[in-house]
Amino acid sequence: MTKAELRKIYTARRNHLSQAEYDDLNQKLLQQFKQLDLSGINCIHLFLPIHKRKEPDTFLIRNWLATNHPKIQRVFPKANFADSTMQNFIDDADLELVINALGIPEPVNGNEVAALHIDLMLVPLLAYDRQGYRVGYGKGFYDWLMIQCRPDTRFIGLSFFEPVEIIDDVNEWDRKIDFCLLPGGSF
Repeated sequence: MTKAELRKIYTARRNHLSQAEYDDLNQKLLQQFKQLDLSGINCIHLFLPIHKRKEPDTFLIRNWLATNHPKIQRVFPKANFADSTMQNFIDDADLELVINALGIPEPVNGNEVAALHIDLMLVPLLAYDRQGYRVGYGKGFYDWLMIQCRPDTRFIGLSFFEPVEIIDDVNEWDRKIDFCLLPGGSF
């Protein structure tokens, strides 16, 4: 299937989740995240969820990290829609988050950190395939951000659903994730 077809299918699958199902899947993703080996990780990039689109709730992971791994720096993205780039802001006392016009929580004030400092990145996706390619919303923000990271940065997807066999229209700009956390394990 193509990215456009997968966007339509997986957006509908998310939209059909009841609130109870959504909450349960998020708790299960958090449990899977807790199993990760975070030794050697100093900086984690977390996308911020658009709750109305039923994206995985990374605020649960943020809160768990703050309590259980306070020395790991957490950073959040701010998208620049004019040039499809992103800045990363540290989750500290100076951070101010607001919901933008598109429903995306994002920093409006804070301390910026370069992508080269990111050790592990949680990458948003609608769907992904068995080769590690993902389908996002189609703007390329994360593909571009992933290029800016160090070669040893780990890229982890979060999904409520199993992978598809193959995404038919992958191109040279698409970047792979290392693996994907699922409510029942990882792929």
